[in-house]
Amino acid sequence: MPIHVNRLFTLDVTLGVVVMLIGVLLALAVSVWWERARGQAPGGRQSLALRTSCAVALGIFSLGMIWQLVGYLWLEYTTWWTW
Repeated sequence: MPIHVNRLFTLDVTLGVVVMLIGVLLALAVSVWWERARGQAPGGRQSLALRTSCAVALGIFSLGMIWQLVGYLWLEYTTWWTW
């Protein structure tokens, strides 16, 4: 089904993918930051900002996945009993 045919598909599923990809990019940036910080302070504790950023990235990624799932369920592309 083309995206422009169904507005709900665009809002629910495609935006869920975009939110998930934002979470992935943030997680990638946090992992690079984590490696650089670990190299500068071996054996030391990581900063609160680094740990918080990691939690935010995971939260955004999870939100995108849930957003997609709810979108697919609303469009009845899948149902709970098909899992």
